[in-house]
Amino acid sequence: TALSGTVTIVAGSTTATIDVSGIVNDVIVEAEETVIVTLTSISGDPQITFDTDSSATTITIADDDAGTVSIAANDATAGEAGSNSGQFTVTQTRASSVDTVITYSVSGTATAGTDYAALTGTGTIVAGSETATIDVSGIVNDLIVEADETVIVTLDSISSSDPQVTLNSDSS
Repeated sequence: TALSGTVTIVAGSTTATIDVSGIVNDVIVEAEETVIVTLTSISGDPQITFDTDSSATTITIADDDAGTVSIAANDATAGEAGSNSGQFTVTQTRASSVDTVITYSVSGTATAGTDYAALTGTGTIVAGSETATIDVSGIVNDLIVEADETVIVTLDSISSSDPQVTLNSDSS
């Protein structure tokens, strides 16, 4: 709700209250927000002035939402033959007001660049979204008889996001 822009200190009083109401309790993970009220002029009694050093004050609206990021293989059975690539989904439990950039490491028995196209090592869940995918593509059908190979993606850190977004402790 917008503030009215005026406040009246009634005769005989020394204070008046400006209510900051209508704060929306959404489920978006976001940084703290502020409301700054600045007194700019006084009308009425010409003997009353305001202290220009304290003519502004700030109210901080703390966000009570938090998000956790995790990863899961949603196509864990990729194959050399055909077009069945592997895929991981990185999920954030709540949408954020800014992009969440996650760094990850890749391990397993398959070799990047030989068995599949190398992965970038970062993924981004865009602001307002809750998921991002990491595709294991370029799988090479090398015609070599070999055991199944694995690609393991482990979430290492969040390099950019709202501070209330954290990694799930079991994120591989």
